[in-house]
Amino acid sequence: MRPEPPAELSLTAEIDGIDPEMVRQLIRRRADDLKRRELQKAFDQLEARGTLTPEERRIIAQMATNIVDQILAAPESAVEDISEYEPGTVRTVIELFGPD
Repeated sequence: MRPEPPAELSLTAEIDGIDPEMVRQLIRRRADDLKRRELQKAFDQLEARGTLTPEERRIIAQMATNIVDQILAAPESAVEDISEYEPGTVRTVIELFGPD
């Protein structure tokens, strides 16, 4: 099992030394955190307007997961084999999808 990616991945770090799996995990963790926050806001708003059934919650959560998976497909693919890309590509992926 690979170690967890650092909470902050320095953009000034040597790109050649970055583990592609850690970058992928970092991207996924940020997206999952964002998805969780936005789902909670949506569920709170919908529940304030009335009841939200477990089935409706499941459908909304699955839709959010599907959207995130589709959005992350390209950046995750880009870091799978860092050696094929210029360091600028990896840096761009980290800037776009890394920690704020």
